[in-house]
Amino acid sequence: PGQNTPNGIATSVYQLATGLHQIGAKPVVLTGQVDGPCPPDIPVLKLPLLDWRLRDRLRSRRGDEGAFHRHHARVIAAAVREATGTHALDTVILEETNGWAGLVAQQVSVPVIITLHGPWLLLHSAQSGGATKTDLGRLRRESRAFATAAGLLAPSRNVLAAIERQTSLPPDQPRRVIPNALAADPAALLAAQGPVQDILFVGRFDRLKGADTVLAAFSLLSETHSEARLTFVGPDQGVRQADGSLLHMDAALAALSDATAARIDYRGPLSRVEVAALRDTHAIALIASRFETLGYTMLEAMVAGQAIVSTEVGGPAEVLENGRTALLVPPGDAEAMADALRHLLDAPERARQLAGAGRDTLLRDFSPEEIAGQTLDFARTVLAKAPR
Repeated sequence: PGQNTPNGIATSVYQLATGLHQIGAKPVVLTGQVDGPCPPDIPVLKLPLLDWRLRDRLRSRRGDEGAFHRHHARVIAAAVREATGTHALDTVILEETNGWAGLVAQQVSVPVIITLHGPWLLLHSAQSGGATKTDLGRLRRESRAFATAAGLLAPSRNVLAAIERQTSLPPDQPRRVIPNALAADPAALLAAQGPVQDILFVGRFDRLKGADTVLAAFSLLSETHSEARLTFVGPDQGVRQADGSLLHMDAALAALSDATAARIDYRGPLSRVEVAALRDTHAIALIASRFETLGYTMLEAMVAGQAIVSTEVGGPAEVLENGRTALLVPPGDAEAMADALRHLLDAPERARQLAGAGRDTLLRDFSPEEIAGQTLDFARTVLAKAPR
C-alpha cells in the first residue's frame, strides 16, 4: 500500500482498504513492503522472512523457476495464517500474479479470491515477445489458480470474458466484474487548467502501453499544429521490434524530425505527486495501450478533469463513452490518434466538455465506498459457497 509506487495493484489495495474501512468492514493488508502512508486504523502486516526448504533451494540452483514461486507462496500463506489467528479473517483477496494465489489456497483455511489485475494469458505476447519457458510456466500456474479459486474478481468485463473463454473454470465458481476505486473530492475544481495544446502521456515506454503509437501520432500532429507539446512520463523499457530487439526512447526521439523532438519532454519515471502536478497543467491525457484491464492512468485523468484521447480497448472501452467522456481510437492507429488530438486542439470548449463529463462519471461510479460495498457483497457470496 501507499501512494508512492506507480503500480495499479498498490493503488487499488490502498483505495479498496480505505473504502472497506469506511463502510464498517475490517480490512487487513498483507504486503511485502510499505512505501508510503497507509490508510489510518487499518492493520498492515509485513510478509515474514522464511528459510527456504532444502528441496526448493536445490531446485532453484538448478534453474527451476517454480521453486521460487513455491517459496513465495509459503511466505504469503504464513502471513495469511498469522492474520487469520490475530484478526479472524473470513477471506483473502490476492492478485493473479504468477499463480501464487492457487498455491496459497492449498495452505490456508480461508477462501482465496483472485482479482484479475493483469493476467499473463492476456499480456505475455505484448510484454515478452513470445512464449518463452518463463511465459509458459507462469501461464500454467495462473490458469491452475483460476480453476481452483474460491471466486474471481475482474475490473472489467473484457478481462473476465477473456479468462472465461481461454481457461477451464468451474461452472459454479462465483465471478464478478467490480472496477477499481479512486477517491475524489466532489467540490474540487477541474484541475487541468493548462493550455489545450499541452498533452500528457503517463505509461511505460513499451509496446503494450502503445509508446510507439504515441510518438507516431504526435509526429503527425506536429505537422499541422506546431504549438502542440507532449510530456511523456514513464520508465523506458523499450518497444520490441519485429526482429526481437528493443527500441529505446533516445533512439526513437533521434528518428523524429528535430522540430518534433524538440516539443517532446521526456521525464522518465516520476512520483505520484509529481504526476498529479503535471495533470494540473496538461489539459489533454493520452492513453495508447494495446490492452488495458482498467488502468489508473485513465481514472486519474478523469478525476483531474483532463480531456482524454484513449485507445478503445479493455476497461477504457467499457468506461469511456466516445464523444461524451472521451475520444476513442483503434489501438495502434497513429493517424486516428492524431486526428482526435487535432479535434481537441481546434475546439478547446469541446475538450472542457469531455473533461467535465469524464469527471462526473468518476465521481458517480468509482468511489472507494461504492467499490468496497460491491466487493463485500461478493465476498459474502463466496463465503456462502465455501466449505466450513
